[in-house]
Amino acid sequence: MNDDRRNQAALFRLAILGDLVHANLRRGELRLALSKKSKELWLCPDGKERKLAVKTMQAWYYRYRQYGFDGLLPKERSDKGVCRAISVDLQDLIVDMKREDPGRSIPMIIGELEGNGLVRKGVLSESTVGRLLAKKGLSGPKMELKVPARYRFVAASCGELWQGDACHGPKLFDPDSGRELRVKIFGLLDDKSRLVPYLRAGFHETQQDFLKILHEAVLRRGLPLKILLDNHGSFTGADVQLACAKLGIRLVYARPYDGPSKGKIERFWRTLRAHVLDRLDPEKIVTLDDLNLRLMTWAEADYNQRPHAGLSGRTPLSAWEEDADEIRWVEDPQSIDAAFVGSVERKVRNDSTCTLRGKTYETPPHLRGRSVELHYSLFDPRHVWVFDGSTQVFLREVDAVSNSTRSRSRPQSTNTSAPKKTGLNPVEDAMQRLLRPGEAGDDEEGCHA
Repeated sequence: MNDDRRNQAALFRLAILGDLVHANLRRGELRLALSKKSKELWLCPDGKERKLAVKTMQAWYYRYRQYGFDGLLPKERSDKGVCRAISVDLQDLIVDMKREDPGRSIPMIIGELEGNGLVRKGVLSESTVGRLLAKKGLSGPKMELKVPARYRFVAASCGELWQGDACHGPKLFDPDSGRELRVKIFGLLDDKSRLVPYLRAGFHETQQDFLKILHEAVLRRGLPLKILLDNHGSFTGADVQLACAKLGIRLVYARPYDGPSKGKIERFWRTLRAHVLDRLDPEKIVTLDDLNLRLMTWAEADYNQRPHAGLSGRTPLSAWEEDADEIRWVEDPQSIDAAFVGSVERKVRNDSTCTLRGKTYETPPHLRGRSVELHYSLFDPRHVWVFDGSTQVFLREVDAVSNSTRSRSRPQSTNTSAPKKTGLNPVEDAMQRLLRPGEAGDDEEGCHA
C-alpha cells in the first residue's frame, strides 16, 4: 500500500469517528456511540460498502487518542519490499542480467529466462520484475539519471572560464622529507582558447600549492570570471575561497566523481603525459626546478603555439589574443598580492601570546591585553605578522623550552627625571589632626577665609 492509499484509509477512519475523538465521554458512552455506527453501511476507500465492528472502531479511537492521525494509518506489512513471487536465487540472476547489459528490457529478461528453461512460461510478470529492478535502483529512468547528461560547451570569451585540476607526475627526491615523493602537477586551462596560463609541479597537493599557481597565472593572463574545479580539498579550502572572493573570481565545483564534466583539462593531461611526462630523461630531471622548467617551456613554446583541433586549426595563443579586449588584465600587481593575505582579530594574552589555526605565536610584550589584527600569507600560513604602528612585526611560534631561560627584565621607563614631591601623606595628616586639633582647625579656618 502506497502513502496515498494509507492516507485515504486514515482519513476514512477519522471521518467515521467524527466528533467522538474530541468529545468528553463518560463511561459507556463510547461503546454506545460505536454500537450505533456499527449498524450503518459505510462506503470504504475501495468503493465497497461495509459494516464495521465495534472493536475495530474502538481500536481506531484509542490509537488516535494516543498517536494522533499517524495512529490511524494502516500498518505496513512486515515483508514490505520483499519479492515473494520470485526466489532469492532468481532475483539475483535477474539483477545480474540487468547489470551485465543495462539495455536489456524487462520483456527481454523474461524471454531469456523462459527460453533457457529457468522459469515456466507465464510465471513471471513484467510488473513483478519491474518492481524488483526498481528496488535495486536498476529501473530505466533511475539508470539514466545516474549518468549525467553531456553537452558540448564553450565559454563565450577568453578569461570567462578557466578549468583547474592536478595530476601526478614522476618521483623526485624531496629535500624536506629526505626521500623520493611523487610530484603533483597543478594546471589551469582557459576554456575557450585552451591556453595554459600556468603550470607548476610540487611535492604536495594542498590549497597553498594551488594558490601559488593561481597567483602566477593571474599576473600573466589576467583575472578569470570563473574557475571550474573538482571537490579535492586543495580547491575547496577556506584560503582558496577567500583569495578568489577578494579577486572577484567565482568558484564552480564539478559533481563528485564526475571527471568528464571537466573534459578539456582532462584531455590536456593526456596530451601532457604523452608529450612530456612519458618522455622525461631521469638523468636530467633531478630536482623540482628541472621539471618545472621543462613543463613551462613545453606549455609556452609548444602547446600554446601549436594548432589545436578543437580550435579549427588555430593555436591557443592566437585564439587568446583575439579576445584580448575582453580579459580583465592586472594593472596593479600589489592589489593582487593583497588578495593572497588573510587577516583575523585576536586578543593578546597576558603572556604575550595569541593563537591562530591551532598554533601559538609570541607578540611584543607591550601588546599584552590589546586586540590586534593578525595577518598571514595564504601561500604559507606559517608567515604571520602584525603592524605595530607602521612597522611590520613578524611573529614566531612559542618555544616554551627556550622561554624557560629568557630574561624577564622589566622595561625601563622613558621618563628619567625624579617625580616632584608634594609633601602630602594621608597617614601623617590624620595623625596631625588627632594630636593637634587646634592647628588642624586653624588650617581649615584659614582655608575657608
